[in-house]
Amino acid sequence: MVEEVEVIVEEVVKPIIEAPVVEEGPGHRGLDIGTNMLVAGSMDLGGAASFKMQRDAFFKIEPKSEVNKNSIKVSLDKRKASYIIDDNESFIVVGEDALEIAIERHDKAERPLQRGVISPQNKKSFPMLKYIIKDLLGTAKPGAKVVYSIPACPVDGDFDIIYHSEMMGMYLRELGYESEPINEAFAIALSELLEEGLTGVAMSYGAGMTNVAVVHQGDALVEFSLTRSGDYIDESVGRALDISPSLVQQEKEAGTDLNNPQGDIAEAINVYYNAVIKYTLENIAYELNKRKKDLPIFKEEVPLIVSGGLTLANGFVPRVQEVMSTLDFPLKISTVRRAAEPMTSVAHGCLLAAHL
Repeated sequence: MVEEVEVIVEEVVKPIIEAPVVEEGPGHRGLDIGTNMLVAGSMDLGGAASFKMQRDAFFKIEPKSEVNKNSIKVSLDKRKASYIIDDNESFIVVGEDALEIAIERHDKAERPLQRGVISPQNKKSFPMLKYIIKDLLGTAKPGAKVVYSIPACPVDGDFDIIYHSEMMGMYLRELGYESEPINEAFAIALSELLEEGLTGVAMSYGAGMTNVAVVHQGDALVEFSLTRSGDYIDESVGRALDISPSLVQQEKEAGTDLNNPQGDIAEAINVYYNAVIKYTLENIAYELNKRKKDLPIFKEEVPLIVSGGLTLANGFVPRVQEVMSTLDFPLKISTVRRAAEPMTSVAHGCLLAAHL
């Protein structure tokens, strides 16, 4: 039996992006459980999808005295920060505010997820994650279903996803939902490859990992992940320049131009972007060549879809195309394109799966 640590005493949480009010049918949901961001999707009766998201981060502030505790509370309330108070009367700031306050204090915000999964060793993380999920989804209508994303097992790491998947499913059922996991790269395929008959390659460049799925006529034949992605860039740049990875993350998200980096941080981010793109594509080519027997004979060239926060960088797709041209790739790629909405494509695919 998994021991759970309860830390929530006071609730003051707000989502980053509020979804518009919609008249829903069965109340099915799609949920992207990302390392850096959680995104929930719902659909109205006309089939229009809407999304809201919350930063997957928390930062703990320990008061030094009663006066200090009261002053911290006044300050957090004034900035309308999202926070909870634990049983030790410490403030745990949640979401976007956690990242901002960590940077202000030259510190690093923590995340409930590491490399896309819950850590069984970090018992304080799961209550944080539950809290954010409940705020995004709310309790279920009778018969409501949620399909949630999970990463594939990594080919360059030694952990599995069973604990993470089971714990997520258990908690979603506690909220009253019928729950089902799907691979996050396959969710991107559902969102982006309908016009191609659900055939192609989908890649999710998230914060914790890069997920890959090769899909043929709706069947995910090959799924795996790699442990280098956004966090690798943040941590590598942070070490190289002796700055907080949270500051690197903020700089990266403010807008990355791979064609024209300006300043030391941007130039270092560019270096490690190139390293991640090269590493992931070389390993994908290697893994697919190794698994040729698992792949069908594709009669035509297939598209390669890239999605996730990293792909928002200006020049990302041309960089992928440049590296692809140097590789012995076992599939003929017709085009490399970015998902229409890289930040919500996983949640959208999960939402479509919930309605199938």
